[in-house]
Amino acid sequence: MVPIAGQGRLRLARILSIVLATAIACVAIIYFSIPMSDTQQHQFDVILVLGNPANTDGSISPVARSRVLEAIRQYRAGVAPRLLMTGGAVRNQFVEGQVMQQFARSQGVPDAAVFAEGQARNTIQNAFYSYKIMQAHGWNSALVVSSPTHLRRASLIFSHYPLAWQMHAAPWPADLPLWKLVWFWCSETGYTSYGRLFGFPNAGKFLPHTQFTLPKL
Repeated sequence: MVPIAGQGRLRLARILSIVLATAIACVAIIYFSIPMSDTQQHQFDVILVLGNPANTDGSISPVARSRVLEAIRQYRAGVAPRLLMTGGAVRNQFVEGQVMQQFARSQGVPDAAVFAEGQARNTIQNAFYSYKIMQAHGWNSALVVSSPTHLRRASLIFSHYPLAWQMHAAPWPADLPLWKLVWFWCSETGYTSYGRLFGFPNAGKFLPHTQFTLPKL
């Protein structure tokens, strides 16, 4: 027979487990119900590649390399006639957009087909500054390429702009540690769900307050 104190602890553990499971399910619904595009089109004016910090020696990081290579695959498949790399010097002195642009050129993409944006310091600014460049060139649609965990946050942000856009996942680098992959998924799910409910705290002048929309089940 289980002592009364033990029964109390067991009951509390069950309640906490139910609460935790419910919270996880709610966050998952809020996160995974974010749309990944606002258009059915298959061709775009530009392929937009979201940045990732360069290595300390100025070389392209494995994550950024994977994103650019996937963008080049889509470019060569005729999805769009040009590439736009976006990202400033966030973690070191090397401008992400320029590093990715140089790498794309080294892979045979013509100079005239690859552009770079070098001011953005986060995903919100990626969208803001890229949209300005797109406006200047008369481009109205974009295939947005990034890592799988990043896309729903990017989708939530790009939904504020009058563009036809679609998210596209680049594969993870083959040598990415499992613990880092788990961390990416957990942190992105939590932060993006918060942003969907309450708005992103670093939006500033670059993005209107994000209002919650009911998930479509």
